[in-house]
Amino acid sequence: MIGAAAARHLAERGVSTMLIGPDEPASFDTDGPYSSHFDQGRVTRISAFVEPWSSWAAASITRYPEIAATSGLSFHDPVGLTVISQVADTAATVGQDQGAEVAAISLSDLARRTGITVTPDFGHEAIWEGAPAGVINPRVLVEAQTRCAELAGAAVIREAVDDLHDTDDGVELRGTFGSVTVDRVLLATGAYGADLAGVTLPIERRLRTILLAELDDGPDLPTMIINDPPHEKLEEAYWVPPVLFPNGRTLLKIGGDSIPKLTASSNEDIGAWFRGGGSEEEAQALLELLQSMLPERTITWHTHKPCVVTYPETGLPILDFVSDRVAVAVGGCGAAAKSSDEIGRLAGELVVPS
Repeated sequence: MIGAAAARHLAERGVSTMLIGPDEPASFDTDGPYSSHFDQGRVTRISAFVEPWSSWAAASITRYPEIAATSGLSFHDPVGLTVISQVADTAATVGQDQGAEVAAISLSDLARRTGITVTPDFGHEAIWEGAPAGVINPRVLVEAQTRCAELAGAAVIREAVDDLHDTDDGVELRGTFGSVTVDRVLLATGAYGADLAGVTLPIERRLRTILLAELDDGPDLPTMIINDPPHEKLEEAYWVPPVLFPNGRTLLKIGGDSIPKLTASSNEDIGAWFRGGGSEEEAQALLELLQSMLPERTITWHTHKPCVVTYPETGLPILDFVSDRVAVAVGGCGAAAKSSDEIGRLAGELVVPS
């Protein structure tokens, strides 16, 4: 998502731009590469616990209509958001400073309005953020950004780069597409970091599992984030309310950080995780949390999928050069989808200042 956004911004500035990267694997039986955006829904919001995420989100969200209009693709549904946390007021304050329509809501009002139930014994408070907070479709957003980049003159190669090395003329990229030599490279490669450039970045690659659940009819749900949820095997959780998936089912997606966290130490670990389908134990914990938070709803069908999320030591994306001609934009911390357009713009400014 960051790479496609960077390509759009660079191309629209008139920079000669090439966007290279494979489409989503047809199945997880391959060697990848894999990404965390292979699903239909991500949380979008302006409220955040740390200001940069809020300002990046606000800047990105203001450009959603432009991206949709130029590409002809719709990817945003402003259904609202609730954050449930012992420090929810911090997220509200940060969001309000960036212009978000966000306010406190009591847990009892939240339950009456949505059916979302959390016992006050955990010390949680809740806030409600209205539109434009809600859902974005990450798959469609990537395609929308790619179309916009193409319309602005970018070349698009939907294949993987297998090798990258410096030459007297620049940086040569090789793959099944052949080879191309460019002046500068931006690696927006998620959990794969700067491995193509032979550089190890200070990132933690968390191996996660998401649960997809079909619900019976009930009140409309917002997107949701909860810190310290009432489940001993989960540190935090989020969900995206039911959206239509390619299999024809309308599914709620729930995920989060498990206890203990699982991490990958190599690209081979990532491949094995995706081919293995994720963690049954984590999926069960997410199922139990979902049932506890929506006690009046019935889960009629569910499945789970693997995911990988990249965390730098700083808790913020790494936007920097790793050699004279190669830069990186990686480390979304599970929060970059909504903000990817602004992060991509910043990455483009790093590589080719305007």
